[in-house]
Amino acid sequence: MKETSKKVLKAAAIASLLTGSVIASTGSIFADKANAVTPISASSTTGFTGTIDPSCAVSAGFNSSTSNAYAKTTYSSSGAGGVLRLETSDTAQFNCNSDTVNVSAVVTATPPTAPVNATALAGVHTTTLSSTGNTDATGTGSTTVAPTNWKTNLQGNIGITVKSTWNPTVDGQELLDGTYTAVAVVTVTPN
Repeated sequence: MKETSKKVLKAAAIASLLTGSVIASTGSIFADKANAVTPISASSTTGFTGTIDPSCAVSAGFNSSTSNAYAKTTYSSSGAGGVLRLETSDTAQFNCNSDTVNVSAVVTATPPTAPVNATALAGVHTTTLSSTGNTDATGTGSTTVAPTNWKTNLQGNIGITVKSTWNPTVDGQELLDGTYTAVAVVTVTPN
């Protein structure tokens, strides 16, 4: 039995060593977990900003600043042969980057020398500004026609038509002979 006892004791010693080793290893693993550092997150925020200044540019200017010829509407009553009305128009396109614009047309209208006797024939100038989707704006004589908050199109652009009309005074049958001119300087300002 001594031999068997020795074997049992030897086996018990080996088992004890193994068990102690496993327990020590397990304890070591748990100790490492307990001592492990909790990760610390870090974050940073970024943002972007940019400013686009409002602007307008002429994309297609008026045909001429001086030579748009007036169409003549003739006087057709007794003594026909005179001109009842002078009228013409011109259109320019403005490329803007805004939803609405303010428009200013500074108009200088020059009729012939004022008559002394035939005062009913003196020419009266009317400027009409128009643009699709906006209400027409008018002015008489040398004036500034300045509509505000005119709507632009889907691309932020706007076409503006300037119509120039000369008529005799309220009681006049026809316009006085002579040269009639009108010049409009149109400025478009984005809102």
